[in-house]
Amino acid sequence: MAKDYYKLLGVARNATKDEVKKAYRELAHKYHPDKGGDADRFKEINEAYTVLSNDEKRAQYDQFGRVFEGGGGQQGGFQWPGGFRMDFGEGTTGGGGEFDFSDVFEDFFGASAGGGRTRSRERRGKDIRIDIEISFEESILGIKKEIDLYKLARCAQCGGSGGEKGSKMNSCATCQGKGNIQKTQRTFLGSFTQVSTCPECSGVGKRPEVLCTQCRGKGIEQRNETFEVLIPKGIRDGEMLKMSGKGEASMVAGTPGDLYINIHVRSHGVFRRQGDDIVMQLPVKPSQAMAGGSIDIAAIDGAIKLKIPEGTQPGDILSIRGKGAYVSSGYGRGNLLIEIKVELPKKVSRKIKEIAELLSREGY
Repeated sequence: MAKDYYKLLGVARNATKDEVKKAYRELAHKYHPDKGGDADRFKEINEAYTVLSNDEKRAQYDQFGRVFEGGGGQQGGFQWPGGFRMDFGEGTTGGGGEFDFSDVFEDFFGASAGGGRTRSRERRGKDIRIDIEISFEESILGIKKEIDLYKLARCAQCGGSGGEKGSKMNSCATCQGKGNIQKTQRTFLGSFTQVSTCPECSGVGKRPEVLCTQCRGKGIEQRNETFEVLIPKGIRDGEMLKMSGKGEASMVAGTPGDLYINIHVRSHGVFRRQGDDIVMQLPVKPSQAMAGGSIDIAAIDGAIKLKIPEGTQPGDILSIRGKGAYVSSGYGRGNLLIEIKVELPKKVSRKIKEIAELLSREGY
């Protein structure tokens, strides 16, 4: 009786490729022999996935209930992406390379996906993320900040080489100068060879004859590092700055990570940001609002003489161009928007009452 591949993987007959792959990955994890699973069930799951993941084979299976293969069993093998090679024994089919197990086997054995050749991953230091709080004025006008970080950095004594100054570099004895080592594992599916970066030389293939006494050949050490950061004009609360190469250092011949700086802007008692504009409220006396005049106000970049038009109403917005926040492009600025608040006295003198009565009679 023909096997129901859809039932084996637990998917519908109209399942997409992604759904088939997802089901296979889950079942492969569950039944893999190296994880204590059922070897026979694992073979059936592989057989089902081999067919349903291939458009041509799946079409044949859906139409005829079986797959018609050209040729019989053969002995051979192929190179898995990421440095694995699988050697097939007698009577095994499928060495044509049309079925890609790489995304599954990297979960089991740690292989890197992509490409059909052996390659070493570039060693890279860890990224660092920090938070910096700045004032509202600093966010508008920009500022230079000094940052002190305790992190993994290049060894100050050897400069990251891992050897004493003048020390000769010899071929690594562990990997014989190749920069990587191979480990072969035999399973019922065949032999798998994993290629990984040499832990002794970090993939360089060479080791110093005399190791650095400070870092013991690693090329890195924990120490304080101080540098200056330029906070650009007009930066917003929550924006992130990236400083390439300012993260943690990597082992010998590796590249450092990056530093990410998350900006927090403190709120201001007078000003708030609205897009590229700065908004503030300005209390004025009734006489100033009615008769108009000039008043000095303290803006972000210093004192400004503001002209209040005659008959200014409560809630009116006066705008001063070019005194807002710097725009993100770095060219030009928004406006300073001043909302007028007319302050009425809670207690008034007899004379003020008489004036108020006079205004009332005049219709004001």
